[in-house]
Amino acid sequence: AGDADALAAATAPPGEDDPQPLTEEEVAEKERLLTEGFSSWNRRDFGAFVRACEKYGRDRLDQIAGELDTKSLDEVKAYAAAFWARYQELNDWEKVIKNIERGEQKIQRQADIMAALRAKIERYRNPWQDLKVAYGQAKGKAYNEEEDRFILCKTHELGYGAWDELKAAVRRHWRFRFDWFFKSRTPQELGRRCETLIRLIEKEMEDEGGPDAKRKALGRSASKGSLAESGGGEPVAVAKATAKRKAPGGGGGGAGGGGGGDGDDQPSKRSRATPSRLSGGD
Repeated sequence: AGDADALAAATAPPGEDDPQPLTEEEVAEKERLLTEGFSSWNRRDFGAFVRACEKYGRDRLDQIAGELDTKSLDEVKAYAAAFWARYQELNDWEKVIKNIERGEQKIQRQADIMAALRAKIERYRNPWQDLKVAYGQAKGKAYNEEEDRFILCKTHELGYGAWDELKAAVRRHWRFRFDWFFKSRTPQELGRRCETLIRLIEKEMEDEGGPDAKRKALGRSASKGSLAESGGGEPVAVAKATAKRKAPGGGGGGAGGGGGGDGDDQPSKRSRATPSRLSGGD
């Protein structure tokens, strides 16, 4: 009896309060919408699209398409147009857009950093030898001027955020072959030092002519570059370096004994075994 009742309920026409089957017109409308919509895009594709927008910015559709292996550039363009026209229909659209905007702010910060660095380096005929940083009154015992010049010039060459490549360049360069402290810095420490130097450069620009002078300098320099030249790396948080300078014992040609805390990340007056000037790249 139970099976007969279940069969009767299954075959009975739906009541007024039950879900109604689609009419022929509604079925045709559904098929049309599927054809015109993005039926081939799933949740995984959506997540990859959003992450690519965070990484490259909403307008870099060619790079976004590169993150979506199964989608063509034309498909990404069509999807992006629909996404930005209808994103408020998403349940968590505020969180999604906030993440994208946060990523775009990082991209803009990287572009500003590279513009400031480019403007600084363009002041010198040979920045590898002549570049000067306005450190202010305090003189610390961490990095020296030669190391700072190398960090800035090499970052300008490699792009901001390429700390692993910067670390490798430091270890390869013959002028630092006896500079144990500099060669032993981690990529993260070199990144923090670079951020500190960039802030000093930005402050120098403001001190020379106020914020307007800084914006003009960045504008002139940015016109010669692009976001793609900024290295694509994530900005490194500004923090005081905590490593202490230690030199291995023995050997007259080493970096020298003694040391102290990084303090304010300012260059030391202590003599080095490395030559006093750089002539260029590797």
